Amino acid sequence: MTYIRPRRSILAAVMASVLGLLATACGGNGGEGDGGPVTLNWYVQPLNSTSIWPDLVDAFNKSHPDIQVKLTVGPTNVDTVRGTLSTQIGSGSATPDVYEGDVTWPAQFAKAGLAVNLTEVLPADFWDRFSPGAITLAQYEGASYSVPSWTEAAFLYYRKDLLDQAGLPVPKTWEELMEQAKQIQATGAVKDGYTWQGAGYEGLTCDFSEVIADAGGGITSSDYKKPTMDTPAGAKALNFLKETISSGVSPKATPTFQEPESLNDFTAGNALFMRNWSYAWAITQDPAQSKVVDKVGMAPLPTFAGQPYPGASTNGGGGMYINPHSKYQKQGITFLTWLTDVEAQSMFASVGKVLPANLKAQTPEAQEQVGPVGEVLAQLNIVGRPVGTPAYSQVSRAVFQNVNAALTGSMSVSEALKAADSEIADALSSAG
Repeated sequence: MTYIRPRRSILAAVMASVLGLLATACGGNGGEGDGGPVTLNWYVQPLNSTSIWPDLVDAFNKSHPDIQVKLTVGPTNVDTVRGTLSTQIGSGSATPDVYEGDVTWPAQFAKAGLAVNLTEVLPADFWDRFSPGAITLAQYEGASYSVPSWTEAAFLYYRKDLLDQAGLPVPKTWEELMEQAKQIQATGAVKDGYTWQGAGYEGLTCDFSEVIADAGGGITSSDYKKPTMDTPAGAKALNFLKETISSGVSPKATPTFQEPESLNDFTAGNALFMRNWSYAWAITQDPAQSKVVDKVGMAPLPTFAGQPYPGASTNGGGGMYINPHSKYQKQGITFLTWLTDVEAQSMFASVGKVLPANLKAQTPEAQEQVGPVGEVLAQLNIVGRPVGTPAYSQVSRAVFQNVNAALTGSMSVSEALKAADSEIADALSSAG
């Protein structure tokens, strides 16, 4: 995943994370030496408001009496989790044995010695389960350091009832989206035209990655040798994001919005359009959480006029890593092999409401279970973040902090882009 996963109270999740990690770090693993089953400590982030993680644990534990998985669910903020795991594993802790991580982590975690090189321990045909793109995301210098577990991407959500009433098509350009938003806002049908993630965190890097790609640019050069934010494409992208707010199309509070805030704005019936991840579909259709059930459509994100449709959509999703200090790496491989096989992967669709990473599990039934996600996903123009550099976390921080500064008005667009490029250049240089 990607960014914030709005599934539970962050404070409660952080407390659970800290207590869980302390318990596993102090208590160690069971099984070895006492004749009992090996206990694998598995650390994950919340995934939707579903029981996917405990359900997977129950299924695995029942089928593997010699290996018992103990689950710890951490906080929703990916940056917080990255810092927690980097510190704990970097200090030599043997737990967690297996952990879920973002698709942006492989290069950083591989270079820092925080993840096992899975290419060396898994058979070559194991990787046939996944698409070439998913495998590439998990690699650093040609070796895989995580196994894909579920697929994610960014989509345009829209109020199909309001577009139909106004006789308007789903917008294919950002200019059309702005015009339609203003038109329908003027009728009083919605307060906000477009809700998205503008806070200073990883989610803003995702949003900016999309619009700068729509403008024909990128955050860095393809070889990660130089920054490319302070360019005409970067200026067009950032000026557009600022305009959504200054024009009143997006809420004034957008520079504080992460996924939960934009999703809440949309499910409350306040917004016409929303940029969000595929998991949001299930929430928009849950009567307990949404006032817009059966009124929502999904489509690829728009692009700028004159550019080929669809617009760029950031890749996301989750992968599983093995702690190189774990005493039970062999059992961890057994668990990951099971977790990425068709039976377990089908649960990601039926229970977790996300698209499985295993190609054989991406059946028509699975696509139906996750709503229109599967159908629209095939139409997307997927764009990657510059995750191939071990300095990605510093690069992303340079992006979201400076873009957010421009959104809040504490820096001009020109100042923000220059500062971002300077910080990115330092990060890339330090990475070697």
